[in-house]
Amino acid sequence: MSQFDYATERLDLPKILHRIQFYASSDLGKEAVENIEPLFDLEDISREHNRVSEMKSILEGESTFPIDGLKDIRSALQKATIENNILSSRELLDIAQTIATSRSIKLFIEKRKEFLPELNIITQAISIHKEIEFNIFQAIDENANVKDTASKELRSIRQSIADKQNAIRRALERILKAASEQGMVQDEIVTTREGRMVIPIKAELKNKFPGFIHSTSATGQTVFIEPSETLTLNNEVTELFFQEKREIEKILRALTAQVHNVHDSLTALIDAVMHIDLCYAKARYSIETKSNKPLLKESGSLVIRQGYHPILLLRHNRETIVPLNLEVGHSFNTLLITGPNAGGKTVALKTVGLLSLMVQCGIHAPVSPDSEFPIFKKFFVLIGDNQSIENDLSTYSSQILHIKNILEEADDFSLVLVDEIGSNTDPAEGGAIAAAILETLTAKGALTIATSHQATLKAFVHASSNMENGAMEFDQTTLLPTYRLKVGHPGSSYALEIAQRLGVNENVITRARRLLGDQKAKLEELILELENRSQMLEQKLSIADNEIRKYKDLTAEYENKLKALNLELREIKKKAIEEAKAIVDIASSTVENAVKEIRVRQANKEVIKETREQLQLLEEKISSLESEIVETENKTINTNLEIAVGDIVTLKSGGQSGIVQTLPDKHGNLLISFNSIKARVNVSNIQSVSKKNDKGNSTTYSILSEKQFSTEVDVRGLYSDEAIAKVDKFLDDAMLAGLHRVDIIHGKGTGALRKKITLFLEQDSRIKSIRMGEWNEGGAGVTVVELA
Repeated sequence: MSQFDYATERLDLPKILHRIQFYASSDLGKEAVENIEPLFDLEDISREHNRVSEMKSILEGESTFPIDGLKDIRSALQKATIENNILSSRELLDIAQTIATSRSIKLFIEKRKEFLPELNIITQAISIHKEIEFNIFQAIDENANVKDTASKELRSIRQSIADKQNAIRRALERILKAASEQGMVQDEIVTTREGRMVIPIKAELKNKFPGFIHSTSATGQTVFIEPSETLTLNNEVTELFFQEKREIEKILRALTAQVHNVHDSLTALIDAVMHIDLCYAKARYSIETKSNKPLLKESGSLVIRQGYHPILLLRHNRETIVPLNLEVGHSFNTLLITGPNAGGKTVALKTVGLLSLMVQCGIHAPVSPDSEFPIFKKFFVLIGDNQSIENDLSTYSSQILHIKNILEEADDFSLVLVDEIGSNTDPAEGGAIAAAILETLTAKGALTIATSHQATLKAFVHASSNMENGAMEFDQTTLLPTYRLKVGHPGSSYALEIAQRLGVNENVITRARRLLGDQKAKLEELILELENRSQMLEQKLSIADNEIRKYKDLTAEYENKLKALNLELREIKKKAIEEAKAIVDIASSTVENAVKEIRVRQANKEVIKETREQLQLLEEKISSLESEIVETENKTINTNLEIAVGDIVTLKSGGQSGIVQTLPDKHGNLLISFNSIKARVNVSNIQSVSKKNDKGNSTTYSILSEKQFSTEVDVRGLYSDEAIAKVDKFLDDAMLAGLHRVDIIHGKGTGALRKKITLFLEQDSRIKSIRMGEWNEGGAGVTVVELA
């Protein structure tokens, strides 16, 4: 068995294919699923995933996909190519049904080709043969019987048969009645034997009834006799049956010839609909398992987000399964997973391998769509008991032989998965050879994931570049596994804790701890401490994420309110201006009329007084309107505020406080930082300004007031740009929280990420000093920052 076949078997790919077969609509589709093999070209893999996605969009839409009715007609097509062969009516009916279904599929997809470009390419191989389809359906009914309408000759023959049989039946009924009156009939019915109509006569009276005996009953009490009177008519019917058979053969031969003429076209049609049914089965499986097409790439890191083991999904409710999250190939190529037995190490290993195989088979995987899968050219899997009784090999020897082949063949396009590496032998020697194996695979560039319990191997990985430890999380309170993979520190096997939980005598546990030795005990305690710290950091990170999400929502809400307010003020201003223009127009008209009237009335005192009163009323209205406009202008923009970068400002809406990042632009907009959130605000929404704090000023401000703020940020596993962005936001938060010292956890790895972060910090005015962490602070994996 080849390494590849061994890998697919160990990772249970055949079980997934068996499940997908269940969703195929035809035997053609089932065969296509059975023959699925991984692809190794990025373009081919991507195209196959796109086809499945297109089919999935059809099935999740409103239209019903017309795929029912496909038959495996390949043997019939082959038979039609042989001279003098005649296809049966059933074979021809299957061909017609397949042609009809294929035509429906082609037309369905062509109508939607703008949205189904990849499926449309497949259907280009489907030729429409409406004439053959029509001729077969015209000649053969749904039960595969040749119709009377298949030919005029057949209709005539069958009409003659019916007429003759009716004549025979009338004669037999007359004879039966007479024989019955004489007491010769066993049952008063007309039946058939060997295609001829007969009468059941009592055996003891058979010699008294003239005719031809065709058979007797099982008891021997009845004989079935064809009366002499109907022999000629029955012979004529028999001859008509032979004519009918010859005519049917003639019809089937003609239809077979039509099929023979388009043999190549129908063969291409079968290949196309076979592929369509394959996509149909894959799409139905994708819907059932809530799977997705991940991001595909030629090479690089493997990133699995919210990945589920496909077989577990078929057996358990999705909500009860803990998804796998990991990234390998960016900061490190080799991951060593440790932790307790039954903690999920092997399941994690199999999940990585099976998902990778499925993706390269063009099958959607149960992962988040932002997961990333490189294309592996080789798969090496060493999982389970490899003992060989037949070849007289121990488990260890068998494992080493497999490892030998892996070391010879693995390269930088290989995925290597090894369960319990270096086990089943002396722990010290096994640990040493396991370390050497991992070192060699890492140097070859293979993406390697292995599991182990060996403490020396954990330490080796910790001290090595391009390698990382991972642990299956364990709840130290319940002493039960959580099945979550945590990358960045090794895990404990919890052998003593599990034994204690299972009720082993306390004296035995105590003695075991003593025999374990101080150094080993301290190492286990350190691992436990790291796990505790990791869990605490995760909890804090979760709280921080929730707070950030909450305040982002608040910021968006405030910005929307601000936009609505400014819009309302602009409407008020517009309305006020329009009213002012109207009043001015009225005033002008009134003054003009007043002047005219004064002239007409020769400046009568009463007229002058009345005019003055009207003008005074207009002046009051205009004065009131001017005040309203001034007030509106003041609400719309406040240009008297003296604002500088670094000032603390308070907003009118909501009373929110933040730090000014930029001066107002020509529209009065400036950038304000609210912790890690930055928003653009108009000066019209600023209530007050406070100058930046001196060092001696103890005044503090923070959106996260009265909330505990983490003094650490973990950027391990991130790209340098992502890490720097995260550190930048974290420093904003730290400044707002009034912190003086923070720790940046970037891990050791190759040291590239630490250098990028150090360069960024050296150029940041918020930083007073930076240094590498002491041994008890995380060493080279941590940078300690003192804020200005």
